[in-house]
Amino acid sequence: MDCVLLASGSKGNCIYVGNDSDSIIIDAGLGYLMRTLQSMRLNTENLRGLCVTHEHTDHVRSAKAFLKAAHVPVFASGGTLNSLVSGNIIPASAGKIICREHIPVIAGGLEITAFRAYHDAAEPTGFVIDDGDSRIGICLDTHKVSDTMKTVLSACDAVVLESNYCSAAMKSDRFPECGLCRSCGANCQGNKCVLHVYPKYLKDRIRDDGHLSNEDSSACIAELSADVGIFALAHLSENYNRPNIARESAWAAAGENGAEIYVSDQLQDYRERRLVSFHV
Repeated sequence: MDCVLLASGSKGNCIYVGNDSDSIIIDAGLGYLMRTLQSMRLNTENLRGLCVTHEHTDHVRSAKAFLKAAHVPVFASGGTLNSLVSGNIIPASAGKIICREHIPVIAGGLEITAFRAYHDAAEPTGFVIDDGDSRIGICLDTHKVSDTMKTVLSACDAVVLESNYCSAAMKSDRFPECGLCRSCGANCQGNKCVLHVYPKYLKDRIRDDGHLSNEDSSACIAELSADVGIFALAHLSENYNRPNIARESAWAAAGENGAEIYVSDQLQDYRERRLVSFHV
């Protein structure tokens, strides 16, 4: 299967997962989504559905337009589906498939299994996509990774894992020094200050019920890297993270297991940009 992170972060989230015969989209936070997929020559002829992790705007901004263009059902938890309909985010007439925790549902030749995530939304989930040959786990917007989540993800060949913020920066509003400043692309010129300082209530929300830190993400990678060959770090904060800091932490956690590490960021002046693509 191919996995392409088309957008990742608070400005929008969208992931393509597919093979030659079947494909799905996870979250629709990217404008002109169908046009983008077609311009990249991704498989739109056999789209099987839109999986939605939760109802926040950066994950569903283009859901209605995408469903109109693609004519596919929405796969999500019951709580998320209710929020999408009541918020007029998707049409009431849209096809809807309820994803219950750990119970697979079929989308063409793909098997989709939802698992619980921990985020301030109605009923947030992650997903595992299985085409019979390989598995890709998607774990976004969660402030912790439970033992149950780790068990699910350990059976995957690749995992897209949130690495939202640097804990040290969240405490002091200053970044630790990158070990690889020459390749960061942030052009920080030694400036360790965050771009915009968050108020305490927002920091508390992010830490306690919002997102996964680099440190917690790396702790998860350390446990999974013996089984998982590819990790793509996603949903990096524009203000409280930098790609090299997240990458270095993940590299150290993976150790000598040989896992590949990708980083999807959202700052325009970073060289990597937001597009990450890999095959399993």
